[in-house]
Amino acid sequence: MIQTFKARLVAKGFKQREGIDYFDTYAPVARTTSIRILFALASIHNLFVHQMDVKTAFLNGDLNEEVYTEQPEGFVLLGNENKVCKLVKSLYGLKQAPKQWHEKFDHAILSDGFRHNNVDKCLCSKTCDDYMVIVCLYVDDMLILSDDMKGIIETKRFLSTTFKMKDLGEVDTILGIKVKRNSGGYALNQTHYIEKVVSKFSHLKIKVANTPFDSSIKLEKNDGRSVAQLEYASAIGSLMYAAQ
Repeated sequence: MIQTFKARLVAKGFKQREGIDYFDTYAPVARTTSIRILFALASIHNLFVHQMDVKTAFLNGDLNEEVYTEQPEGFVLLGNENKVCKLVKSLYGLKQAPKQWHEKFDHAILSDGFRHNNVDKCLCSKTCDDYMVIVCLYVDDMLILSDDMKGIIETKRFLSTTFKMKDLGEVDTILGIKVKRNSGGYALNQTHYIEKVVSKFSHLKIKVANTPFDSSIKLEKNDGRSVAQLEYASAIGSLMYAAQ
C-alpha cells in the first residue's frame, strides 16, 4: 500500500572531480554485529528500544567545497537561463553527501553529552543520574535504547529539535530484520526481508527445498543463451545479505 509519494532533486555526482569539488567521501555505518549485540543487551537488561527515521538526511549536511549545479528543470529564472546555482547545503547525489551528513549528526549528538563507542563510531552513549541511553545510527535509521523511558523521550525531543525526524515508536523492523518483543526479551528474524526477496523474484519459479541445493535437480547443458546479468547479480546480492 502506497503511503506517500516522494520527489527529490538529485545532483549529477558523476560529473564531480576529485580534489576540485569533493575530497573525502567515506562515511561509516553501524555494523550489523553491533545491532545484534544491542538487542542481546536489551534482552538481558530489559531495555526499551525505540526507532526514529531522519527525513531527507543528506540535505542536513554543510558543504565545505564550492559546488555548482544547473538550475532545476521547471525552476529556471527567466532572463537568467545561463546562470547556475551555488550549493550551500548538501544534495542527494553528491559524492560527499553521506560524509557531510554523518559529520553534522556527530557534531549534534556529541554536543548533547553523548560519547562515541571506541569500536563502532556509529554507536553513541550517554549516562545521566536517572538513566542510560544508547543511540545507533545506520545512515538515516536510528535505534534508541534506554533503561528508562525518560531517556528515550528526552533523546527523541533533542533529535526532533535538531533535525526533521519521524518517530516510529517501538522498534519493529531494522535493515530488513523483524523485531518482536516477548517475555524473554527481543527476538530477531528475517522473515519480512526473505518474503520480499521471494516475491521480487517469484517469476523465477522458486521452490522450497530442505537443503541449500536440491539433489534431485538435474543441471542442463548451457545452450548459449545470454543471462540477465543485472537480475542475477541482484538475486545473489539479496541472498548474500540475508546470509550475512
